[in-house]
Amino acid sequence: MGLPTRRCPNCGDTDQGFRPLHGDETAFALTRVERADLAKYRRCTREGCVRVQSYFNWRSGFDLPEQFRTPPPPPPPPPSPS
Repeated sequence: MGLPTRRCPNCGDTDQGFRPLHGDETAFALTRVERADLAKYRRCTREGCVRVQSYFNWRSGFDLPEQFRTPPPPPPPPPSPS
């Protein structure tokens, strides 16, 4: 069973996959929604989309800040032994 699809207004009102929030996304979401409601919110999985919305009501949502738009660059590789 895959991710649930829901309407995403940021993606041209098309159906997109939505996943539970992770790490810093959860911390940011707590500044926007009550802790008791947090489990109802999911993030759009389309690349570049920052939409977070209620699983049950697509109108109840918000955008994450720009730093969440793309994944951070990977850490540099460790120096090679000489």
